Amino acid sequence: MIVSSKSWAGASGLVASLLAIAACTEALGGGEPGDATRAPTESETADVFDDSSSRLGLVPLHAGFSPDPRVVSGTAVGEVRASSIHRKCKGWISETPDYLLDADTAFYSLHVLGRSRSDTLLVLRKPGGHVLCNDNRNGTKDPMLRSDFPIGTTQVWIGVQEQGATADYRLGFSEVKWRSSSIPLPDTD
Repeated sequence: MIVSSKSWAGASGLVASLLAIAACTEALGGGEPGDATRAPTESETADVFDDSSSRLGLVPLHAGFSPDPRVVSGTAVGEVRASSIHRKCKGWISETPDYLLDADTAFYSLHVLGRSRSDTLLVLRKPGGHVLCNDNRNGTKDPMLRSDFPIGTTQVWIGVQEQGATADYRLGFSEVKWRSSSIPLPDTD
């Protein structure tokens, strides 16, 4: 078979056209028939808590932050079931996160502790949607979670045990092991 330069140019133009079509198909979300029209699965549906703001503010943290513990305060509000965030969370939380933990570096081990005179719970939703819950630490009323945290924004709720209840609290973040007494109760300054 003899291939002329004219037929070779036509073949390479055809290959370029096919590659362009393939690139457009990938940009549109796949290439398999029906991909664009299938219904999203439960894990792909929009989460009502995804882009929510916070009720009380932003807590920016980076590795080696000072002072340690970093302490903020607020009032927990029992508006919605904590199980609306994750089925294993018990108690009641506000509709909007109390605080947003904004980590500009990843944390291998960060302690998050709530202190209140009331029995409170702690709910954290990490970037990517992983949820952590705790309502008692070592037989106390103070919830505490220790976990790794990636770079990004973690939503933080302090909740109460009963619908409609409120509770003043202090919320602490620490990179070192510490006791709840390191954070004063809300009404002791």
